[in-house]
Amino acid sequence: RDLSERTNRLFKTLKRTKPTQVTSLSLEEWHRQIKNLAYFAYRSHNDAVTKLIETSLLPQLIRLDEAMFLPAQRDDISVDFLNYLETELDGQLCTQTLLELYQIYKRYVIQYKIMDLVPSRPELEFPETMAMNRRFILHIGPTNSGKTFHALERLKTAKKGTYLGPLRLLALEVYEKMHDCGVPSTMLTGQECIADDDSRITASTIEMADFSEEYDIAVIDEAQLTADPDRGHCWTKAILGLKAHEIHVCMSPAAESAVTHLIHLCGDSLAICRYQRKTALICEDTPFSFPESVLPGDALVVFSKKSVLDVAGRLEEEGIKASVIYGSLPPEIRRRQMQLFTSGKTKVVVATDAIGMGLNLPIRRIVFVETRKFDGVNKRVLLPEEIKQIAGRAGRFGIYDEGFVAAVDDLDVIEDGLNRRPIPIMKAYVGFPEQLLNLPAEIDTLIKIWAGMDTPSIYEKMEVDELLSLYMSFEHVHGGHMEDFTKQEIYKLITCSVDIDNKLVMDLWKDYCRDYKDVDELEFPYSPGPDLYDLESYYKMLDLYFQFSRKVGLPIQTENLEGERRQTEEEISRI
Repeated sequence: RDLSERTNRLFKTLKRTKPTQVTSLSLEEWHRQIKNLAYFAYRSHNDAVTKLIETSLLPQLIRLDEAMFLPAQRDDISVDFLNYLETELDGQLCTQTLLELYQIYKRYVIQYKIMDLVPSRPELEFPETMAMNRRFILHIGPTNSGKTFHALERLKTAKKGTYLGPLRLLALEVYEKMHDCGVPSTMLTGQECIADDDSRITASTIEMADFSEEYDIAVIDEAQLTADPDRGHCWTKAILGLKAHEIHVCMSPAAESAVTHLIHLCGDSLAICRYQRKTALICEDTPFSFPESVLPGDALVVFSKKSVLDVAGRLEEEGIKASVIYGSLPPEIRRRQMQLFTSGKTKVVVATDAIGMGLNLPIRRIVFVETRKFDGVNKRVLLPEEIKQIAGRAGRFGIYDEGFVAAVDDLDVIEDGLNRRPIPIMKAYVGFPEQLLNLPAEIDTLIKIWAGMDTPSIYEKMEVDELLSLYMSFEHVHGGHMEDFTKQEIYKLITCSVDIDNKLVMDLWKDYCRDYKDVDELEFPYSPGPDLYDLESYYKMLDLYFQFSRKVGLPIQTENLEGERRQTEEEISRI
């Protein structure tokens, strides 16, 4: 009797409730109550209450559930949805709101549409490339082994070729080498473009790879970065999709297994050229004493900008002028700092692990002042492959007969890292397929569903947190006017290269997102101040101005941009 009374009371409550009075909390409470009533009715074999729930309570609950739907969602309640409820979510109507079940259904539908739209294997996304029977030449070896040199020698002979690397400085270095050899070339990055007349070779950062062009010869540098969660998808896509008849891939030995697997999946042929270090690498057996042990030709390695500036400051107090290299230093300043060291105007360089990525400097000895780095989550001991990549910069061939490695502390960590066999890279990251933007769902929903789906064999999904963060920022800027933009437009803007941790840069990006449709030209950035952080931020703002203007097709104040870059570089150099 009590169960029947409780059921009738709830029925009366639901019946007199208007849709406009419904809240998510009240719906959750009613679902909870009905679930409990159904449970006790079943346990007590009370068929009358069970029938009352089915014929009276549930229809009223669904009526109120629908109040939480948007008009477009309400129109989308179809026979397919109801069939899905019956076959896949049987009994869930008492435990979750109809809107929650609808969202589960839409996710299920989108997953199947993704599977229909995107091939199950990423290499199948490039049918034209797979039909080319490309020839790969893998240049495998440690740092300072000459592998990239040999690949570039071949690139010089191309009628139409491309170089793809991880850094603007490397793209510029290749451009200059080609230019000096009389090969007309172009340098193309997200921040600038330098082009010779009748250019034959394009030297680019990997993100600027052109998959519509067909090349005679291509060079993909530092291919071990296929395993990088943030940028690795660019290398994977280049290996799978670049339309080049002959492709030279330069990499560390750890990447051999992953890269050869990708090539076999494409059905292409490959040859391997193996390289050994051209100079011996000797690990010193006594701890390095700073600053007493500093000698000309030393590169002191730390793992933050603050540490770089602190160490360089202490050296200056000792009368030792040092070049500095770290990730957020503008590329042209980094280049000037390298030139000072190469020319002998500075005798020592202080750097982060940015020094390990293809930067050729006359370093005699690498000194690990620190052996722990912050990886975005924790401060951890250096991995063997990181130690080898950095230490390998010592003993530049043609300048020294041998290179040396030293450490202030934890010398055993460095020795172990150098002697440890490389752990094979067994994964290659893949990026978000842009054709999914044509599916009927918001960008963040598509990205989250895609990221949560399984990938075959060697592949892993790229990190999407930054992409989702920029989408949320764009959504916040435009509020209720998202329908004014196509998903393709939005995606183009949220894939800008933006330092999301820099408030000055992010504020400018938001301003551009808000204004670009209503202006003939983007507002030129202003310098926020004279200190180092402000100047480095301003340089990033200038890069964003160039990049954003190109993406949306607005004119660029080229002379003003070049002038401000030069002035900012000079001010940073003086600091």
